[in-house]
Amino acid sequence: MGWCRQGFSSEGSWMKTFKEYIKEHPNLRARIIAKINPMDALRDKMDDLKKLPGKIKDKAVDKLKDTMDKVNPMSPINKKVTMMRKDKISDLVDKKRDLTIKAKGIGTKIKSLRAKTAK
Repeated sequence: MGWCRQGFSSEGSWMKTFKEYIKEHPNLRARIIAKINPMDALRDKMDDLKKLPGKIKDKAVDKLKDTMDKVNPMSPINKKVTMMRKDKISDLVDKKRDLTIKAKGIGTKIKSLRAKTAK
């Protein structure tokens, strides 16, 4: 069971752990981390850009800050949208709870009517 070509297998003494496999393939590790947390890669780019001289640096840093704001859900730009989504989710959860309670009441009435008609 596992990744046959790359050395993962359920049998044999040559089986590797995931950590060993990641150490041997650092590119895969970087891709996984980039997918999990894109802010790290953007922060690294920001650090590299701060070392550059002149106006090019300022424009690049501004553009990168805009990109970071798009990725970060709690940035000033996205905070309002994020809070609206959270409010909408809480409203939908409340509606679901109310409908569930109502459905249980209706289910009880159906059961009692079935019990009466089965006699």
